[in-house]
Amino acid sequence: MKNNNNLLGSASTAVMRQFLHAARDYGIEPEDALEACGLPTGVLDNQISRTTGSDLQSLLRWLIEKSGDPLFGLHIARHIQPGAYSLVGYMAMNSRTAREALMMVPRYETLIGDMGITKIERRNGNMLMHWVCHYTDPIVRPQLIDNVVASWVYFARWLTEMPEGRPLEVLIEHAAPNDKMRAEYEEIFQAPVTFNANMNGLVFCESILDIKLRQPDPALLSALEHHAATLTSELQSSNSLVVQARSILLSMMQSGLPRRDRVAEQLGMAERTLQRRLGEVGTSYQQLLDSLRHEMSMEWLTHSDLSISDISDRLGFSEARSFQRRFKAWTGITPGEFRRAHHGQAAATARSVSSDIANTTEKEEQLDA
Repeated sequence: MKNNNNLLGSASTAVMRQFLHAARDYGIEPEDALEACGLPTGVLDNQISRTTGSDLQSLLRWLIEKSGDPLFGLHIARHIQPGAYSLVGYMAMNSRTAREALMMVPRYETLIGDMGITKIERRNGNMLMHWVCHYTDPIVRPQLIDNVVASWVYFARWLTEMPEGRPLEVLIEHAAPNDKMRAEYEEIFQAPVTFNANMNGLVFCESILDIKLRQPDPALLSALEHHAATLTSELQSSNSLVVQARSILLSMMQSGLPRRDRVAEQLGMAERTLQRRLGEVGTSYQQLLDSLRHEMSMEWLTHSDLSISDISDRLGFSEARSFQRRFKAWTGITPGEFRRAHHGQAAATARSVSSDIANTTEKEEQLDA
């Protein structure tokens, strides 16, 4: 398999095709999008190839901006198909219960791509399924988060034959949009949505996991899972150490202080070995950590209402003052100055796009009348 040596890993081209086909809702032809991003059109024909994470992120940014839809990710989730989940989608279809299907996701999601990590756990008598996003582009990240979480709901409704199925709560890390947009989230999820959450995911009743699925095929599932295990092993061996370490650090930032010894432990090596192997590829643990801190601080300052103190805690700084000094060294301005400059721009852009869409809809309604 091809070794894509980039910090965002790789993704199945099935994911790219799903976004490209959904973008037709906005009058965007797949070939035009690929050409604009300098990508080969052959990606539409190859069912099993992979693309780099950086190429997928660039394409998503182009599609989001071209669509003019501030809720692009949320809206196109309705197009989700089993094929978009690669082999994982087909294993889910052949599972006996929703529980069996759900547990396929964290085990084999690298086959879908390295866009993030899914975790499933019990919380207060219910189940929590949450996703740690690896993409950091400030335009792409919030849209991709919306898309992933909404796609889970649409796919679960289809898989369980429960079109009215709803989670108990939806958790989204980015800031709340305006009231009109917020109503769209709640209409799609049919559940309360908590914005500025410390994670992205769904809370649901555990009893849902016992629902029997429509067409289980244990023999086919066994064959598919054997193939998936082989492909996953091949991907893991081809992924660079940098991608794996970065993924672990991102996950740690969602739940607590990043620690080098824990990163090394999860990679199955000693701290000294981790340092040596990172040095062999021209980087270090501290460089990886600083790079992620830089990216995530800008993301949260732009797209969330988290206080500077909260951001400092999430990034693992001992105090807000240390974070402020480091941020100024990265950007030349303080976190507060950055937020005033960029948070306002992001809000203004969303208002502008929303206004354009509203005006277009109003004109269409007048023409129809």
